[in-house]
Amino acid sequence: MGGHSGEIRGKSKLEAYLKYERFVEGVGEIFESRNPPKNKKLCKKLMVWDSDTGEWVLYYHLHT
Repeated sequence: MGGHSGEIRGKSKLEAYLKYERFVEGVGEIFESRNPPKNKKLCKKLMVWDSDTGEWVLYYHLHT
């Protein structure tokens, strides 16, 4: 079992979420589960502010 971890960044929470949504759609069904799931409210809640870059960051892990 493995997976892929990373982060998505955006100038706004909406921008970061839309980038995450496109990324998840791009990988298709390769990964069995996603953390966080593709849920707008939950993703926005999990984002953290990076004061060094002025961006919202969403950390994710895709499980195989």
